[in-house]
Amino acid sequence: MSTADDVRAGARRLVGRVLVDAGLPVTVVGEDRFLTQLAGEHKRTIPVLLHVDERSLKVSSLLAGRPDEQHDSVHRLLLHRNQRPAPVHFAIDDEGDLLLVGRVPLVTLDEATLDELLGVVLAMADDVFDRVLTLGFASYVDAEQRWRAREGLPSNPVGAAVFVTDVR
Repeated sequence: MSTADDVRAGARRLVGRVLVDAGLPVTVVGEDRFLTQLAGEHKRTIPVLLHVDERSLKVSSLLAGRPDEQHDSVHRLLLHRNQRPAPVHFAIDDEGDLLLVGRVPLVTLDEATLDELLGVVLAMADDVFDRVLTLGFASYVDAEQRWRAREGLPSNPVGAAVFVTDVR
């Protein structure tokens, strides 16, 4: 086995061990991919795919689907947040879904780096999620708030900023 293969095998073991030790759910998706889920405060479930490739650990997470409205405002918000230095940044896929993506070289990967990477994904998702919903999905959130009011349910805190009090 070559040194590169050793590094990659070590990275796979490290990722699996760190996720299990952290008490996170882990699904192994092939030899090099691990699916887990983080629990946020605003975005309650944050799916994370970790992929050990030839030279790096790639991370990707779905923040939200393609916004229904105000695409420019949502993209502007996320691009503005990308100015902050971090190993993770916002992106969109071919369908327009909103993602968090990042990459760390395997030669620099250790437990602290992986912990930081997951922490950044969690913090970034939680930081913008409510604002993305109120901008990109305002009509849907408003309809949900109206339904909750009609049913006598408490309002969803995400939609409090866009809730229209005229319930018909």
